[in-house]
Amino acid sequence: MAVDKISLYHNIVSLLNRANSQSELQNALNVTLDELLGFLSFSYGAIRVNTGAGRRSLTAETKGGGLKLCFDKLNAPDCLCKKAIESENPGAIVAGDSIGLCCKMRLSTLVCAPIMAGGENAGLFLAAATEKIAASDDQIAFINLICRNIGDTAQRTHAVESDHQRALDMKTVNAIGRLITSKLNLKDMVREIVSTLGGVLETDEVNVIVYDGAQSELSFLASYFADGSKLNRPEVYPLSDGINSWIIKNRRPLLMTYNTQKECEKLGIRHGGRPAKSWLGAPMIYQDRVVGVISVQSYTKTGLYDDNSEYLIAAVANQCAVAVENARLFEEIIDREEEKERLYFSLTHDLLSLINPVAGFTKILKTIPAKAKEERARLIDNITNATEKITRFAEDILIYAKIKSGKLVLDISRQDVLKPLDNAIRVYLPELDMRKIELSVNGRDIGVNGSRHPGSQLDKKNLGLEKLFSVESVMADLDAAQIERVFLNCIGNSVKHARSKIEIEVTSSGALVTCRVRDDGDGVPSDQCAALFEEYYQADEQQKGVGLGLPSVKKIIELHDGAIKAVSDIQAGFTIEFSWPRTLADRQEREMAGRSAL
Repeated sequence: MAVDKISLYHNIVSLLNRANSQSELQNALNVTLDELLGFLSFSYGAIRVNTGAGRRSLTAETKGGGLKLCFDKLNAPDCLCKKAIESENPGAIVAGDSIGLCCKMRLSTLVCAPIMAGGENAGLFLAAATEKIAASDDQIAFINLICRNIGDTAQRTHAVESDHQRALDMKTVNAIGRLITSKLNLKDMVREIVSTLGGVLETDEVNVIVYDGAQSELSFLASYFADGSKLNRPEVYPLSDGINSWIIKNRRPLLMTYNTQKECEKLGIRHGGRPAKSWLGAPMIYQDRVVGVISVQSYTKTGLYDDNSEYLIAAVANQCAVAVENARLFEEIIDREEEKERLYFSLTHDLLSLINPVAGFTKILKTIPAKAKEERARLIDNITNATEKITRFAEDILIYAKIKSGKLVLDISRQDVLKPLDNAIRVYLPELDMRKIELSVNGRDIGVNGSRHPGSQLDKKNLGLEKLFSVESVMADLDAAQIERVFLNCIGNSVKHARSKIEIEVTSSGALVTCRVRDDGDGVPSDQCAALFEEYYQADEQQKGVGLGLPSVKKIIELHDGAIKAVSDIQAGFTIEFSWPRTLADRQEREMAGRSAL
């Protein structure tokens, strides 16, 4: 008998020692159970190994005689199995009474022993018989010895499987890294990333969500569904109190292992959508800035993810953050190049439209006799006006470049707002007179149209402006050169489109200066008014231009802490209205009020 026991022990332990994978452990347990049942002369039995958690858990189970354990994992009910698992002195327990499934099968004798691995319960051995059989102390000791060997094998196999899984995870991270370096199209790249991650994590759903901090909005960039279904929820939604928003606000991963609805209730998170049994998400952080969230979820498996899964998804999230930022920078470069192309084309067109008249006037001037002094003087005035336009055009481009780079610094001083308005109006006097356009300021006709007798030159000094300025003044803190630029642009637009009149209003009401430039032209559709302040936008495509005038004006007014808007509609004329705080003190008071409101 002793020789048989030693031979049996050698056969079982040799088989267990050769097991280095889950499948090999399963085969070893099948043989071991048959051998132990024969050794005990029992008809029914089962061995279950369950160690580790999440994707790196190790599970194996075998049964004999049709015996099936009546519980999941090691969560035994109040029975002999539970006593063996929870015993402070691990060892086989023999019982003649049975409950639960064992009772229904009319089992009379039970032998149950825990399987320990690294000091933790890692499984269970159960043998049973329908008749009364007395198990000897030697048999019980042998069962305990084999169970310890099973535990050692389970621990070793779990370590091997974990190392293998860790290697696969690193392979996944490297594969995703290659994707990031090989593709700059963000959508395509992220789709491949989520597909790769979904396969590795054996998950039902993977989502990559981008966070726009400026707009406080989240948008789905890419999703993977194991069943091939499509996204059925809003692609863009505001930052709120949901799961993904929680990750963004707390800047750390979130792991839920059994029921997302219940776990969200504990954390005070609003749960939306279909409840999952396992959920894991991690923030995508680039240079200490959260740029999104990557999440995985399973609707069928509890405890699917663990700390190792969290490590993997955090590594992938960091790579995705770099990918998002790289793609954003790449798209910025493309946009900048397209912007340059538009700018160069428009600049060329506008410069030619300004230079051609000068060339034309010069050619005509050459053909006029020297004695025709008045005609020559008129052409010289035209050439002078044209060159002044070219100068202003070049200055506008320089100002735009400064605004764009954030280098425009205002030179604020207390001045009469009507002074830069006066300078701007005088620039357009020849065109106003030539097109016979009436111009009024604060309801006063300044006498441009009809201010000269037939055949006489327009006298820029003999205008109603002097009378107006001597009676009225609107004092405010401003950069006179930039406000003059604003008036030049607004009046210039009106001169191009007005039919017969332009009305200008400059008023001061309390802490605010408000200006309006209104013309009776054809106007633009009301739904285009906001777009007029976008770079390169042209409401009338037939009138080509750089399309930087109103965007520059808007920036100048905003630098004064003011606001600007356009009011118009088809056949209803066109009005530009802008305002800013009258004094620096008013501006500071407004800023403080804004902070208090927050």
